[in-house]
Amino acid sequence: MSSNLRKKSDNDEKEDVPIKSSEEFNKINDINKPPKILLSKKKIWILMILISLNHAFLYISPGILSSCITQIKFELNLSDEAYGMFGTINGFGALIGSIIFTLVIERANHKKLIISVLLLNCFCHFAFYFKLSYTALIYSRFISGFATIFCFTYFPQWVDKFGILHWVNFMQTFVQISKTIGNVLGYFIYFILGSKKWNYGFLIESILVAIVVFFMKMIPKDYYDKNYIDPERERVNKLNYNSNNGIITEERETVMKDILCNLPYILLCLYKSNRFFIYVAIQFWFSNYLQTTLLVQERHVIFFSYSITMIFASFIGNIFGGIILNLIGGPNSKHSFIAMFILQLISVFFGIFSNKVNSVYYFNAMMSLYNFFNFASGMISISSSFAIMPKTIKGTANGIFSVVLNLTAFLPAPYAYASIKRIVGDGKYVINILMYYGCFGCVELFIADLYMRLKKVKLYKEEFRVATLKDEKI
Repeated sequence: MSSNLRKKSDNDEKEDVPIKSSEEFNKINDINKPPKILLSKKKIWILMILISLNHAFLYISPGILSSCITQIKFELNLSDEAYGMFGTINGFGALIGSIIFTLVIERANHKKLIISVLLLNCFCHFAFYFKLSYTALIYSRFISGFATIFCFTYFPQWVDKFGILHWVNFMQTFVQISKTIGNVLGYFIYFILGSKKWNYGFLIESILVAIVVFFMKMIPKDYYDKNYIDPERERVNKLNYNSNNGIITEERETVMKDILCNLPYILLCLYKSNRFFIYVAIQFWFSNYLQTTLLVQERHVIFFSYSITMIFASFIGNIFGGIILNLIGGPNSKHSFIAMFILQLISVFFGIFSNKVNSVYYFNAMMSLYNFFNFASGMISISSSFAIMPKTIKGTANGIFSVVLNLTAFLPAPYAYASIKRIVGDGKYVINILMYYGCFGCVELFIADLYMRLKKVKLYKEEFRVATLKDEKI
């Protein structure tokens, strides 16, 4: 016909696509010919397990700091607010790390980057093992937050891109569960060694993470990269053509405009911020609440209270959320936001009534139900956030979200709990304030669901996958 038509090869379908310029011609060829490298399903599963182990081991130190509050405060002569700074400065380090992650993740070698920050986290914990000055410990928590946020931001994206078809939801659930398992490991170390040997928990974490890093280093860098495509998804979304004439559509003005104009994503981020603020505050001061408000001093009661509450909430709640997600049709379902709203509303109900009886067993039961429904809702939100954001800006959007999450949740929560307790004087009132604050999360989900239904917001059902997988049995 004319020179502005691109002829496909004999192996392709015999179809001509109009091209507007040579730049579009190059763009099409770049997209249609991605690098093909055969990746092993077995190695992807192995790396997924190593990632989950890292998630777990990186949460041992928060578990230690939460379980041994009384002893550490006594040895270092700290007030509640000074101790809360350990959590807040960790969040500030994560905030700075989130900003840098957004800037470097598109350019850096992913394997070297992740292994480097994991080793950095190992070394910074020696300040706690040797019980250095309070200033040194503050720097240590800052470095730890800075290093670990790279992993906590990158790993969910890795699962979304490398996750094996039909197993992505399971893999995402498994990775998220591992975080709470790490907290429980911290409490278990406290249960075994006692609070006077709390510093050994930091040494144990460093050794375990170093072992996992050793095995991660054996996995080729291709399994960390993002430029590979699953042939099962290769036929979908290769080009963003106009449905009428096959012409490539123009990109919108800026990535930031795309993100800020995506109201459901903004509301989902606000909900996650609300949810994590409450969870981080309770998780950080859990043992202190049992000891000072419910007057529980037995070490085994504190350990089993935390274990039952968090294991039940994380493991069963995440699995339940995954089941609900599959029943409603996956993250692309139009019912995902209303499902999150209902689950979050139920969780807030149990949370509000968790401190009405002065009994550790009643508190454990109600808080377990709160966390169960809270984590179920959170599991759906993780998958849904990938469905309401186009793939071209997803990485940047997640990086920006990590900054906002650290600024509004991880950073202020531990210190805010201590400050509120100093003002109101009773831990029960603090729990009440946190749970009523959780009602805002329900409102945000309800507005997001209503907006999506009224505006009929498009969900991104298909994405590029990252791996061309060998056809082999696991």
